[in-house]
This record gives sequence, C-alpha cells and structure tokens, in this order.
Amino acid sequence: MRYRALHIVATIYRIIGWIIVVIGALGTCVTSAAVATGPYMGQRFGYRAGPGFGVIEGIMILVIGLLYTGIIGVTLLAIAEGIQVFLDIEENTREIARRIKELPGGTAPSPGALE
Repeated sequence: MRYRALHIVATIYRIIGWIIVVIGALGTCVTSAAVATGPYMGQRFGYRAGPGFGVIEGIMILVIGLLYTGIIGVTLLAIAEGIQVFLDIEENTREIARRIKELPGGTAPSPGALE
C-alpha cells in the first residue's frame, strides 16, 4: 500500500467525524431534553421567564446543536473522503500506466511528457 500515512489520516478523520456525529447528537438531545423538562433556564440567570419558556430554549438548543454537530461531522467525513479520492486517483493512474506498458509497442509517458 502506497501513501500509508494518508490512509491513516483519512481513517482518523473518518473515525473522529463519526464520533462527533454520534456523541454530538446524543449530547444535544440529552441537553435539550434536560433544559425543556427542568427548571426554567432564565431563573438560573436571574430573570423570570413565562411558562413554556424552557421548552423554547430546549428546541433552540436542539436545532442549533444538531446543525452545528452535523456541519462539523460532515466536514470531517468529507475531508476523509477527499483524501481517499486522491489516493484512488493515484492508484488508477498507476494502473493505467502499467497497462500501457503491457500493450504491444506501448510505453508509459514520461513524467514531463504532458507539460
């Protein structure tokens, strides 16, 4: 396997991306539920909120938290896929050059031939 370090980096990004998605989504849901069902958040900060305000805060935390978690998680997964695409392109290019050499009278282009 060529470019082992890039394979490792892509795998690490993929693992971290999924960890963030799973833990972030669970943490956001738990926090949102705790705020929505617990004492009013406003009372903790010194102002009195009306009935149902904890539910509004809980929904806001849920939406913003899931959006943020999704953006970060998907970004990390996209980075991992981007690295994998470059590795696949390199592998396919190497395979094409090998097949060209095997053709009768075929020679692989030199590295500077396309410039």
